Amino acid sequence: MNKWRFLFLFLGLCPALILSLPSSEAKEDTAHMRLRKTAVTEKATQEYVVQKGDSIDRIVQKFIKNAPHRYTMIKELNPELKDLHKIYPGQTLILPVLEEGAKENVPLAPAQNGQAVPYQVKKGDVMSRILKRQLNLKEADIPKTLPMVRQMNPGVADLNRLSIGQTIMLPAISLLTASPTALPSDWQGKQKAEIKPLLPPEKGMNLLKQLLSRNHGTLIRKGSYFLPLPQTGRVSIDCSAIPVVEFDDGSTVLLDFSNRIPKSLEKLIRANWKNYSVLKVRPSQDILLIFQGTINASASYSMKKGLKPVLLEKEPEILISLDWIVSQKNPAANRTYFHGILLVSDKTRLLPLQIKQYAEQKGLQLTEILDGDIPVSSPAVKTPPPQSLPSIDAANRMDLIFNLLTQLGYSPVKNQELKLLDNTATGFNLSVKPDILLKTNSREILIFAKKPPRQILDVLSRQRKEVLVTDTRLSKKANLVQVLSALRLPNSSSRYAFYIAEKGRKATITITLSAFKIDRKNGPLYLIDSNLDPNLYSLLRTDWNAELVRY
Repeated sequence: MNKWRFLFLFLGLCPALILSLPSSEAKEDTAHMRLRKTAVTEKATQEYVVQKGDSIDRIVQKFIKNAPHRYTMIKELNPELKDLHKIYPGQTLILPVLEEGAKENVPLAPAQNGQAVPYQVKKGDVMSRILKRQLNLKEADIPKTLPMVRQMNPGVADLNRLSIGQTIMLPAISLLTASPTALPSDWQGKQKAEIKPLLPPEKGMNLLKQLLSRNHGTLIRKGSYFLPLPQTGRVSIDCSAIPVVEFDDGSTVLLDFSNRIPKSLEKLIRANWKNYSVLKVRPSQDILLIFQGTINASASYSMKKGLKPVLLEKEPEILISLDWIVSQKNPAANRTYFHGILLVSDKTRLLPLQIKQYAEQKGLQLTEILDGDIPVSSPAVKTPPPQSLPSIDAANRMDLIFNLLTQLGYSPVKNQELKLLDNTATGFNLSVKPDILLKTNSREILIFAKKPPRQILDVLSRQRKEVLVTDTRLSKKANLVQVLSALRLPNSSSRYAFYIAEKGRKATITITLSAFKIDRKNGPLYLIDSNLDPNLYSLLRTDWNAELVRY
C-alpha cells in the first residue's frame, strides 16, 4: 500500500517536470528537469507576459487547451503563484509547450485591445512566411516589422527557430498601418524589464566556477544529472538550466535559479538523499552571495564575512584582513580556514606575490577579485626568487661586533698591532693589539674583549685614542648597544609594524616583529634575533625598503 501511495505522490509531480531526451544537450531556456517515458517537445517551456484582460482560463485555453493536469503544470512551473486566478498585466508566467497532438488545435483569437493577435505555429512555418500570409506583408516590409514582433514575444529567444504548436503574438493590422505613436512608448522598456534571466550573466557564472574549483567544488553546467528514485525510476536534471555543484566530501547542491524546482520535488530529494540539497537563488543575486550559499549548503565547509583579521603567524605576527573566509565546519586541526577572498578596487592594490606564496605555505589560499574577475598574472612578468635574510651572527662575540661594523659601512680591522711608543723618544717600544681597530675621519676606537693594563690605558688616553671594553658575559644585544653608544648611533628596541592598506580601508596585511633598530643617515637598520621566511623578507625588502639583519 505504501509503495502505491509513494508512486501516486510522485506521479503528481510529473507534470511539473520539464522533459527532454538525455542525448540532446538542452539550452538554458529549455527543459531543466525531466522524467523518463514522457512525451513533450524538445523546447518544453515558454515565457508568456500576461496581457490586459487575460485570465488563467483564457491562457490555458489558448496555450494548453484540454491537456491533462494543465492547471497543475502551471502551478508547478510557477511556484511563486499562490492563487492562479490572481494574475496581473505584465506578469511573466512559465507555460509548458506540449507535443503536437497532446492538445487540441487552438483557433486564432481576436486582437487583444487592438494591438496583438496570437498565432499557433504550424508544420513548415518560418517567420517570413507567417508574416506574409497572416499580415499580407511584402518582402520589403518584413525587416521593418520584425522588431515589433520581437517586442511582443520577449520569451522567444530566436524567431527563426520556432516549434510546431508554439504560440506567438503578431501585431494587429491596425498597428502596422498606424503611426509609430500607436505603440505604447514604454512597451519595449517594460517587456525587457519583465524578462527574468534564468541564470546570472556568463561572467558571473565563470567567476562562480573558478571560486568553487578553489574550494573543493565542481560546477556542472552541461549535460544531464540523474537522481534515482526509489521504485519509480529517476529524475534527470538539465544542468544548463539548473547547475549542479559537487564537493569532494560527497555533498551535491542543485542551484535552483528563478525558483524552478517544485517544493514537492525538493521535499522528495531531501527525504531520499541526505547529501543532496536545493539552493534557491535569484539570477540577479550577487555571485559572492550565491557562492556563500553553495558553500554553506555543503556538509564540510562554511563561508562567512571576514569581520576581524586572520592571524597567520604569531612571530613575526602576520595579520590578513579578508572580505570573505572559507573554513572547515569540523576541522581536524586548530586552524579551520583554508581560503580567503579579497575584493580589490584596482590593479595597484593587488597583493604582492610573496605574501600569497607565504600564505599558501601556511595553508591559506588567497583569491583576489577585481571587477568581477580573478586577475591572472602575466607570464611575461617574472618575479625574482625570494632572498634569504642576511646574518651577522657569529659564535665569537668579537666576530659579531666586527660583522655589525661592516654592515654599518665601516672598515674595521682585526688584531692589528698598533705602536704607541718607540725607543727613539722614550728608550723603549710600546705597542698594543686590540681585537678590533676602527678608524673614522676624526676618531680612532680600539675595542677589546679584555681590559688592557692601566699603563696602556693611560697612554691611549694621552694620545686621544678611544677604548671600548666589551663584557662578553653580557647578552649579544647588550654588547651591540655598547658598540652603538660608542659610535653615537641612536638605537631602540620595540615592535615595529609594516602594513599594506587601501585608502579608506583597514590594513590588508600587517607584519609586526620585535627588532633592534639602528637609526642611520641612509635609513634604519633592523636587527632581529630569529630567522625570517624568504618570502616575508623579500616582501619587506622590496615593498617597504626595510633593511633587516639577523644577529
